[in-house]
Amino acid sequence: MSPATKLLTGITATWLLAYAAYFLQRQSLLVNLGSKAATIMAANGVTDGAARWTSDSDRADRIARLSGSADAATRARIRAQLAALPGIHDAIWTNPAR
Repeated sequence: MSPATKLLTGITATWLLAYAAYFLQRQSLLVNLGSKAATIMAANGVTDGAARWTSDSDRADRIARLSGSADAATRARIRAQLAALPGIHDAIWTNPAR
């Protein structure tokens, strides 16, 4: 087997293992992140809020897409608290502040 074939085989196998691990862990990751987001939002008085943890391509994402009724200061506080959680990159609000 040529070195190029070995390299391509290794890259393909690594990609397949990574995708399988992602697929198996995705749902529990999203449930866990959703629970943490709901707790933080409720603690800040946002009872009609929700967090979506998937990108436009429906892949798990480290950016929370938040919705709910809150003023600008509350939104900033929730965003900072969510962004501080391990594994989360950022949080953005998808609807305008009230």
